[in-house]
Amino acid sequence: MRLIRVAAMLDIEARIHQGKEVNTTTEIFGEFYGPALTAKQYAILSHCWGVWERDEREVSFKEMNKLLVKGEVKRDEIRGRTGYKKIIDTCRQAQKDELEWVWIDTCCINKDSSSELSEAINSMYKWYAQAKLCYTYLHDTVGNSWTNREEWRSTPKWFSRGWTLQELIAPKVVHFFDREWKWIGNKAELANALSRITGIPQRVLNEGLQKASSSEDDFERPSVAQIISWAARRTTTREEDRAYSLLGLLGVHMPMLYGEGKNAFRRLQLEIIRTSNDQSIFAWGFRTRQSGWSSSVLADDPSCFVDCRQIIVRRSEQLTEHLRKNGMPDEELSKFTQKRLHTFTVTNGGIQIWLPTVTAGLFSKVKLACCESNWDFITIDLVFRDSTCFRTFNLPKPPGQIEFKQHLLPYKEAEYPSTFTFKLQDQKLSQGGFVLDCVYPEEGEVEVEDGLVTLSSDYDFAALAYVRGNDATCFYVLLSYFAGGHSAFALLHPENFVYSPARSRYAPIATYPLSWINRGYKGGPWGTI
Repeated sequence: MRLIRVAAMLDIEARIHQGKEVNTTTEIFGEFYGPALTAKQYAILSHCWGVWERDEREVSFKEMNKLLVKGEVKRDEIRGRTGYKKIIDTCRQAQKDELEWVWIDTCCINKDSSSELSEAINSMYKWYAQAKLCYTYLHDTVGNSWTNREEWRSTPKWFSRGWTLQELIAPKVVHFFDREWKWIGNKAELANALSRITGIPQRVLNEGLQKASSSEDDFERPSVAQIISWAARRTTTREEDRAYSLLGLLGVHMPMLYGEGKNAFRRLQLEIIRTSNDQSIFAWGFRTRQSGWSSSVLADDPSCFVDCRQIIVRRSEQLTEHLRKNGMPDEELSKFTQKRLHTFTVTNGGIQIWLPTVTAGLFSKVKLACCESNWDFITIDLVFRDSTCFRTFNLPKPPGQIEFKQHLLPYKEAEYPSTFTFKLQDQKLSQGGFVLDCVYPEEGEVEVEDGLVTLSSDYDFAALAYVRGNDATCFYVLLSYFAGGHSAFALLHPENFVYSPARSRYAPIATYPLSWINRGYKGGPWGTI
């Protein structure tokens, strides 16, 4: 770990400011590893990088050494940057706190070295955790108005950035400063406001990830899904950093491959599965997603976990008791062993896993060993078709006996078109007096224009209601797009139709009658158009 010598940095700045000679042999940095690093007490900076377009430039590792070289023009240019002022102000604060060393990500990592960058990213959580003090610099705020619930519009940018999540959780002591470097408070004092803004439980802020526990949950760490949910609405400049910024929080390591795009998050999830038996990693979208499908059981992005903030992991005996109360036969319960529950095997064909399952034809609901707070255990929906499995959402509960089954869950995305457009030939309908009355889903989720209806892997179903004004006769056109397949159905007698998209959207997918989906539709039947 490369640290800045506080005294040397401030001495260089003072000499340049006074017009004195700078000792060109001054060592700005010191490098420490292993026990030597553990023994060092240092401050560490958490901040938002400057925006180049706004002329907010940082100072790199190579540029720091140029301060020792004669040449007033270059020196003055570097010293005039907002990033340089942050370095000096950090050193001054560390000097007040009687600390001899500081670490700042902009200038303490040689980013021209891919190996050094990879090591730094994989070590960063530990570096923040071992810091004596962490200084959080909020460059866009004055005072503490952002801590008030009524002033939510003034929330600093720092709270929206991906990397600052671990920088809030890892250090034991965090001091917050406004843009004038005036002290606002520490993490312990501001825990209530910080929890409200970030969604991170106060016990995690106060105790950290390893010690966080409650009377209801004996596990030392929050669930994987809950940790990722804290990053769901955060952003990073590079797409890959949405995954890389979570490495330390999730306790995994992996090489950096900038340029891989969203595959970085898929690699992260696979690394978690290889080292953890936390099934909450499959729970993404369980509540907020009302439609759509995915050819992979892994999420595309941390935003998919936005509804997972209350998910906690359950022990195998808790799940066994739940299954027994819900009628799983003893013969099936005998298959439910610790080894099967806690073993995920990642193969080139998918993730092998045993799960409690209710199956109806192509459709299955599987139960995970996690729940939302103290509610029921979470279930996710699967569709089996074309010798593979798809993750889907909002499937009605199928009838049938729950059993313990092994599944091969795909993690590689299949190459299906993400959208499909239907062309409705509705001229004759208009001649017969029928007009389009309404479309579900609403709010622009499905595009309908000039007889064209576009569905996607996110919104895979649409219901169009046509009404004839003179006698109020109506019927529904139901459109579905699923993994390259598409279907159109008409509900011919909808007068008793209890509208339920969660059921009707699946009828076009199936290749056989689904009486359990159609139940409740007294108006039946389905007709193909």
